[in-house]
Amino acid sequence: MPATPESLNKFVSFCQQHINGHEKREAQTFLDRFFQAFGHEGALEVGASFEEAIKKGSKTGKTGFADLVWKPRVLIEMKKRGEDLSKHYSQAFDYWTRLVPDRPRYVLLCNFDEFWIFDFDIQLDTPVDKISLEQLPERAGAFAFMEFGNKTPVFNNNQVEVTERAARRMGELLLELEKRGIEKLTAQRFILQCVLAMFAEDRQLLPRDMFISCVQDCMSGGSSYDVLGGLFREMNLPGITPAGRYKGVDYFNGGLFSQIHAIELTREELNFLDVSAKENWSKVRPAIFGNLFEGTVDKKERHARGIHFTSEADIMKIVRPTISRYWEERIESANTIGELSTLQLELQSYRVLDPACGSGNFLYIAYQELKRIEILLLEKMQQRRRSEDKQMQMGFVTPLNFFGMDTNPFAVELARVTLMIARKIAIDNLQLTEPALPLDSLDNNIVCQDALFSEWPKANAIIGNPPFLGGKHIRIALGDEYIDKVFKCFPNVKDSVDFCAYWFRLAHEHIDEKGRAGLVATNSISQGKSRVAALDYINQNGGYIHEAVSTQTWSGEAKVHVSIVNWSKTNPHKYYLDNQIVSQINSSLASTIDVSQAVRLKVNLNKCFQGITPRGAGFIVTEKQIIEWLAFDSKYHNIFKKFSDATSLTKSINCIPKRWIIDFNNMSIEEANIYVSIIEYVKINVKPQREYTQDIEAIKYWWKFWRLRPELREAIEPLSYYFNIPRHSKWFIFVPAQSDWLPGDSTTVVASDDFYILGILTSKVHRVWVKAQSSTLKSDTRYTHNSCFETFPFPQTPDTKLVRQIRAKAEELHEYRTQQMESKY
Repeated sequence: MPATPESLNKFVSFCQQHINGHEKREAQTFLDRFFQAFGHEGALEVGASFEEAIKKGSKTGKTGFADLVWKPRVLIEMKKRGEDLSKHYSQAFDYWTRLVPDRPRYVLLCNFDEFWIFDFDIQLDTPVDKISLEQLPERAGAFAFMEFGNKTPVFNNNQVEVTERAARRMGELLLELEKRGIEKLTAQRFILQCVLAMFAEDRQLLPRDMFISCVQDCMSGGSSYDVLGGLFREMNLPGITPAGRYKGVDYFNGGLFSQIHAIELTREELNFLDVSAKENWSKVRPAIFGNLFEGTVDKKERHARGIHFTSEADIMKIVRPTISRYWEERIESANTIGELSTLQLELQSYRVLDPACGSGNFLYIAYQELKRIEILLLEKMQQRRRSEDKQMQMGFVTPLNFFGMDTNPFAVELARVTLMIARKIAIDNLQLTEPALPLDSLDNNIVCQDALFSEWPKANAIIGNPPFLGGKHIRIALGDEYIDKVFKCFPNVKDSVDFCAYWFRLAHEHIDEKGRAGLVATNSISQGKSRVAALDYINQNGGYIHEAVSTQTWSGEAKVHVSIVNWSKTNPHKYYLDNQIVSQINSSLASTIDVSQAVRLKVNLNKCFQGITPRGAGFIVTEKQIIEWLAFDSKYHNIFKKFSDATSLTKSINCIPKRWIIDFNNMSIEEANIYVSIIEYVKINVKPQREYTQDIEAIKYWWKFWRLRPELREAIEPLSYYFNIPRHSKWFIFVPAQSDWLPGDSTTVVASDDFYILGILTSKVHRVWVKAQSSTLKSDTRYTHNSCFETFPFPQTPDTKLVRQIRAKAEELHEYRTQQMESKY
């Protein structure tokens, strides 16, 4: 039964008459009645729980208790009547972060008189809605998540929608300017000046309707060259404009407005700007605006260099462990004015660096968090002094504490604007008394440089999302000259590592003994050569990975899985892996087994292989073609093989291949020419493809497979069958394959027909080993011969009876799987 106006009014009336706002005594009564108002029998009856224990991330290891958790819908945290809910945002966010699996989508902060609704997946520091108790009946639509069904909540402060519209429109306007020949950097600077002016207008840094009126004047026939150009010039003049059309315009700074390139806009371009100016720019979220704007303008460049958008929630998985909790713990443990004053001086000179800053989203979130930390520190100092001290209200964390580097000049300008805006938003959100103008000039803080070949500014914390590019794609995307320069600069890093691995090494080298770092990477950072170059390097050089997400689906457009890694050079004494407390985190981003130092065992060599690599789709043929060729000449059967690939292993009955392959093996061209029809077919369907490759051997021997795998062929030839597995699969299950089936490179082969070996490969021990040792493709396991099989320590002196038992069980399991496959296809 859904909520009704009567049930909601009854709840409001009950609270007004019987609830005094004592958190400990009345929270559960309030919440139970709240659930009843939305048609439930009570909170416990629908599966919610009171006082759910949640381990905190502090060194003390204290346990917190969330007032109510109803997975996967809502977390509710109650505070006493009159309490400032803004002070409890970080507690609610930390509780929400740890509530896995089935983390609630929404978070409610409530002080009995007001509800603040958060959706951390889309916006962090600002509630998507604020609703008073009295407004509850008329605003019930915002609480749709409290009812069963699929209703979508209706919020009044969903800033993501506004930001997406604003970013898209301004990006399109920039493209229009560039399309008609306006020089790129000039157009970009003009657009960013417009962006800052629109934001300033709606945040009362410009006189009311100043920018909109200027645009309207241009729409009515005025010259944008004069009108908008004049406004930007006034914003760059010290002091307040005393009179004229720009009366009341204050000085902004000598950074963004140091160069004014006035532009005469067309009617269509003015329309773009007019619609954009009418958006509520006070609700635009700088943390995502820059990325969305940049994505509209330069999608190809971002993709080529592996640049990806990071959600605010994912940014906080770096910023809170690396910066916020570090400071919260230090403030909590400081008890004297002297200790707190020392922290104040340290915070004043605290420096944060993002060496791949893009449009500044990490720096923006870090700035907002440090301003909140500043308030915590000032309030504790105030409590210890027990007196008014206006001096303490002066802000000492400014955008000048933050530094960034990026190779894209447009992104750098965007980052500077994002951080300029950050100061005013912090002043408004935290109700600070510090002046908002002039804005800080960040020309020397956020610079256009390549972090791999530039000197990094000193920093206490290094954060960010360096570019993702798989090792095999770097040279194609960035060119030979650039990659040769990278290899020369990093001689100790083997090739084929993910591009982001270089940032991990450099970040570790640039933090001091008290420094901390947190970076996002593809989940290959904990695997293979990338792990050796990055996380092994950190662990072997005094680093401690103290909080990490081993793998998660990427929050942006790119279809990749990422890891989030936070580390320091001092022992943190508390470790969180995938939001669970663990005793340690190794370089494989696991806590149970460390395989980073595992070596390939001689006894396991030449027993596991990757399948053949044809390098030419023309080698693959259908059974119908085979029948036609054999009808012409029966001797052709020597070169036809059933082709066992990953598809046949996962989707065919009993894994029987449906496709065939032409296999000349190691024949010379003279020997191959005996099969006249077949060699002609390969010449037509394979040879042209080979001519586009840079591999001379592949071009010269076009009738042969690119990788013949003679060792594999020799190993399986005497067997009745071998064990085969897809190289990439969600569930790695070995299956027997007939020895005359030719395995493709999408599979891995174990050259054995002993079901005892199959039993060991199917065991939990081997599965745990593979999970820790293998690399992944998205969420799939990648089973390779050198990392998974050759490093695995098989039992060396197994008991004969035990061997027979394992063999029998493996045969029984195979029979069961076969029956299941036959019954389902």
